[in-house]
Amino acid sequence: MDKSNLSLATDTPIKAGEQDLIGRTPFAERLADILKSAAGPESLVIGLYGPWESGKTSVINLVENALSRKDDDGKAGVSVVRFEPWNYLTSEQLLAQFLKEVGSALDKDVHGRRTLFGKLFGKLCGKRPEVLNAFAAYSEALLITAGAAASLAGAPLAGVAVPAFGKRLASRLRKSAERAGGVSSKKQRLEEELLKFDGRVVVIIDDIDRLPNDQVRMVFQLVASLAKLPKINYLLSFDEEVVTRALSEVQNCDGAEYLEKVVQVPVHLPSISSGDLERVLLKDINAIFKSFAYRLEDLDDKRWNGVRLTFLNNRFFTIREVRRFTNALKAKLSILPRFCCFEDVVALAVLELKVPKLVDWIRVHKDLLCGTIGSSLYMNNMDPKDNLANLEELISRIVPRSEAKWAVEAVCRLFPRVANKTGMSHCVSYSRESLNAIWRADSFDQYFHSNMPDGIDIHEVQDALNVSEGGVLLEDLQRHAEAGSMIDFVSAMRARVSTLEEDRAEVVTRACLLALGLSEEKSYAPLASTSADLELIRLIELLFKRLGPAKSGEILRASVDESEGRVIYPLVPFLIYQLDSMNATENSDCKTLLPEGSIFELSDAVCAKVGEDAAARNLFLDDEYHYALILLKKRKPNEFMAYAKGLPMLTGRGARLFFRSGRVATHRWTAAK
Repeated sequence: MDKSNLSLATDTPIKAGEQDLIGRTPFAERLADILKSAAGPESLVIGLYGPWESGKTSVINLVENALSRKDDDGKAGVSVVRFEPWNYLTSEQLLAQFLKEVGSALDKDVHGRRTLFGKLFGKLCGKRPEVLNAFAAYSEALLITAGAAASLAGAPLAGVAVPAFGKRLASRLRKSAERAGGVSSKKQRLEEELLKFDGRVVVIIDDIDRLPNDQVRMVFQLVASLAKLPKINYLLSFDEEVVTRALSEVQNCDGAEYLEKVVQVPVHLPSISSGDLERVLLKDINAIFKSFAYRLEDLDDKRWNGVRLTFLNNRFFTIREVRRFTNALKAKLSILPRFCCFEDVVALAVLELKVPKLVDWIRVHKDLLCGTIGSSLYMNNMDPKDNLANLEELISRIVPRSEAKWAVEAVCRLFPRVANKTGMSHCVSYSRESLNAIWRADSFDQYFHSNMPDGIDIHEVQDALNVSEGGVLLEDLQRHAEAGSMIDFVSAMRARVSTLEEDRAEVVTRACLLALGLSEEKSYAPLASTSADLELIRLIELLFKRLGPAKSGEILRASVDESEGRVIYPLVPFLIYQLDSMNATENSDCKTLLPEGSIFELSDAVCAKVGEDAAARNLFLDDEYHYALILLKKRKPNEFMAYAKGLPMLTGRGARLFFRSGRVATHRWTAAK
């Protein structure tokens, strides 16, 4: 897994054309051209309409870039003011900062450089200082009228830098507040000076729809009246429905009509085409697929096409929704076991975002969905239409009515058994390779739990179960034995043995038998102590169940011969269990997995080997022979007692513990299974 590709996407608007994934740069360029080349001296107001999360701010950033870009002769076409009204708590603060920032824009020369105020008279044609003086006088009158002079004349607003123009304006306010003339006359003088001004200012105001209602009104009063001035154009960005409602409430009038009087050029943000959005979505999913080291052969093409159709097509409508989904998918893939099918994890991630309560319902209805018990949906003879009606009624209690039909299709897409019983068989799409699919009863739980051992790679385990040559798997097991990770590796194989194809079972069984005795790895935990050999035996037992007694006995005898007897002692716990199963009642959980002849033959081989080893040393002092001595006692009690009596210090503590724990050890193995 490439962890460098797992960083979560932030919900940040794009800032440059290189980040534009949906082709909105040409639209932004054309919008900037309109603002640059607006004919006539009159103020132009363009409204960019779009709902929340539709990408308005990203487009605004692209427009600002285009406006700030210098012409071929190195000159900037316009001065841009990016005014952010949500930074201010009151309408008075909003007005004060707005005037300060527009005045600062006028204090730039046509090249976009800030000029020291004291050098303006020498460097400009003489008209520009008059523009600034007129603007300062008009701002002074407005602020005094609005009661904002005191706040601006004191300390500057938190987080707002005071440019040269702002300092000049504050100084004028402190010295001549009482001498301010009428607002109308000062505005008229400013308009006259602006008509002589050869530059142009564009004021961009974004996210107006996020302001309190009184500040929404303040912004539109500024644009419509107080700051409607020659050579100053506006680009306003907002959700039309939200702003219309706000204006209706605070103005006590028809908000739509008010808006029409202010905005001269309404422009609706182009919706993202389904093709563009799907392209972005699939590009992100493909990157995630690769970053988590999935392979093409891991993907069930038929099922993936079905998941795309039901869970991805027309389910996301904005880039923000796509980013939220891909973040959720990354998190889910990081948490779930690696055996889970990629396509099913994608489907679950969509459901968790869109209808999370449905996922909770799925989690607790395994029997119904996978058909693991005699649920009414599978075991009766009802008409598929009635079954579908029952399912629709169940799901309609969980999800919003608008999502109910889609949710039923989603459940049928994920669970083919449900689809077949409800007449929704067109939703069934999978191949025989869907061994780890969520609809399989033995795989279902893994989609809701994280139980993959650390450091174990899904592909290595899957390859181990698909080997055609036992030598390859034996080498893998040998490597894990040397690395001390055989317990986890074999445990992972055991969890997936139900997915093993029939023709591979013999190969895997033989390799696992030959791996017995290769590792001394042990794991100690209360009621769950184990060893590499015990994990292998548990896996071998599952494989024997699939192969049947005759084939299992044949493979076992061949493996013992090939190992030259090395695997005999590790097999002893399993042989004890098999001897017990021969004497068990019919209703017991103990099942004989080998022919009786094979059980007796191998048990006698163990006894013979114990006899050979017993001639050289006291086996009661070596833990390796613990189960072998139990088997000897069980199979040939007379030989066992003869050997025990011939040993010195038979009454010692070690021997007493052995005799007392022999029966307990047998039950411990049975319980561990």
